[in-house]
Amino acid sequence: MESLSASILPLALLKGLAMMPGGMIAVAAIIAAATASLVAFSVPGAVTPMSFLSGLMLGIGGILAVALGVLVGSHLLFLVTRRWLGPRMNGRFGPRLEAARAHLSRRGPAYVVGARLGGVPHLLVTAACAATPITARQFLAASLLGMLPAISLAAVAGSGVAAI
Repeated sequence: MESLSASILPLALLKGLAMMPGGMIAVAAIIAAATASLVAFSVPGAVTPMSFLSGLMLGIGGILAVALGVLVGSHLLFLVTRRWLGPRMNGRFGPRLEAARAHLSRRGPAYVVGARLGGVPHLLVTAACAATPITARQFLAASLLGMLPAISLAAVAGSGVAAI
């Protein structure tokens, strides 16, 4: 079991990097970049292990690294999906979506927070929001608000394991 976890998580490499001058900043940047990549490619269930790893390596401050990665990855996925999916949805469903668009322009962020808290898959929420008039800023704020409890819980658990 020890060799399996060592092959999956490069903890020795991250611990060695953390011991260097400025190493904790480098570790936080690596965790944020890895999280952004996983979220942008919509890998299911990637945020919780990254949050746990950040808590293990960075303590409670790991919440910030993962939150930054989630924001960057979600924003990239949202923009790409909006550019690709938006015109196709308008062309296919056009006038039938007008009532939904009007409602989501007013209440969209509340639905995003609820979907994130409820565990709806990231790609599904992002694709649905990309086809609506919700702004990127509203989407990012609502996504962060909805994902922050899970990120915080996993990071606190990781920091607790590190303390043992």
